Amino acid sequence: MKAGVGKALKAAVLGGLMAGAMIVPATAAHAASWNCSDAPYGNGWWAKCSQGPSGYNYQVWARCYKIGTTNYTIRWGPWRAINREPSIVSCQSTEEVGGGGVFHA
Repeated sequence: MKAGVGKALKAAVLGGLMAGAMIVPATAAHAASWNCSDAPYGNGWWAKCSQGPSGYNYQVWARCYKIGTTNYTIRWGPWRAINREPSIVSCQSTEEVGGGGVFHA
């Protein structure tokens, strides 16, 4: 009976792998915490991350509203490495900042 169960289990695992199923263990990168600060900066947004998974980067974003309307554009700052210079983005002179944040990948 045990031999039959073992063969069935092996067949199920092999079948799943051949069908494209992937078993991915959690890694430290998935569990790592980010230590980021962000705030309004002039007519834009500023962000700096001092901690994060090795090899990952971040960038700032700002929601820029066309003055006098509810229309906005999301503007992105440059990608930055962890614990380096901040990422800064500015809205255009015909826009005003209405929020922002940090995107990390």
